[in-house]
Amino acid sequence: MQKFLPIFPLSMVAYPGEELKLHIFEPRYKQLIRECIQEEKSFGIPVINKNEILDYGTEMIVNGISKEYLNGEVDIVITGLQAFRILDIVQVIPDKLYSGAVVSVINNVLDIHSNINNEFDQLTDELFQMLEIQNKLVEKGIISQSFKMAHYVGFNILEEFELLKHSRESVRKKIIIQHIKNILPGLRQAAAIRKRAKMNGQFHILNPPDFL
Repeated sequence: MQKFLPIFPLSMVAYPGEELKLHIFEPRYKQLIRECIQEEKSFGIPVINKNEILDYGTEMIVNGISKEYLNGEVDIVITGLQAFRILDIVQVIPDKLYSGAVVSVINNVLDIHSNINNEFDQLTDELFQMLEIQNKLVEKGIISQSFKMAHYVGFNILEEFELLKHSRESVRKKIIIQHIKNILPGLRQAAAIRKRAKMNGQFHILNPPDFL
């Protein structure tokens, strides 16, 4: 499905289902957000990398205003709805300060594969144990984990962007699984070094060999 969206490009990846808090201070985006609230319409956050607008982003809805400032700036809470691919950017819109884009909405396919889900849960658990972080980000066994976990597995912005382009949950989970497999050996080695460093100067209890 194609549609037109006002756009608010940012140097970050927003995902469907993700809640964000933004401080709005530029006149063009103050106008955009004000219209979205008044007209109950959505807008798009395409990804910026190296001063270039990339061709995918996420449609967002404004949940509400947290704070309004005397100079017209606002703090807002927004939520991601669905990913999209940009077909055409409209730089100038009559009577508007902001730009827009014609986009094609990406239908999110929440396919279930128990073996992929189990491996995903196992590896994310091990990753978070290595990082000494409590893994309470997403409920185990649900099928929409990939977008919720993507910011916490060490992706750079282009890797996060690549994940956004895929419509199938199983494919996104496979990408995260492979990424974790690639970084776990280094994390395990670092954990072993930390353990040895903590034992420095301590008494060691070692079992002698049985053949002596």
